[in-house]
Amino acid sequence: MYAPFVISGIVWHEVSDKIAIVNTNALKDVLNEHLQLDTYGALSGIAFIYIVTQPDDEIHEECFSYSRKNKELYIQMRLPYAEVRSASSPEVLHMMAAKYLQTMQEWLPRKKIPNFDHSRFVADVQDLFEQQGWLQVAEVV
Repeated sequence: MYAPFVISGIVWHEVSDKIAIVNTNALKDVLNEHLQLDTYGALSGIAFIYIVTQPDDEIHEECFSYSRKNKELYIQMRLPYAEVRSASSPEVLHMMAAKYLQTMQEWLPRKKIPNFDHSRFVADVQDLFEQQGWLQVAEVV
């Protein structure tokens, strides 16, 4: 990976502006600027891809995989299309941050990645997202 934290999306064209570029870059930049992945142990990269496609999409599936060889996580998680479509861009950023944190809380303990302090990593991600104001419900303007 070109950076320890990579954020991207597989998105339907009608909602692409709410995921792509601004929000994916915001998440990626904050994670890369404030967290040093190697301080948590033997993990060199995390790629997190948001899937926001129409409900009948059967091609793109959620996954959470770990490559022992590359010491990288590859994650694809779905956000609800209808909710993203009706939300503002700032609200979608909050959804994305919450999904990132929820995914890490749920899946990292299951993977049992050798020499990786997942509890401290999850706590630091949560603290970071709270500092950014991303884990609060966005106010509708």
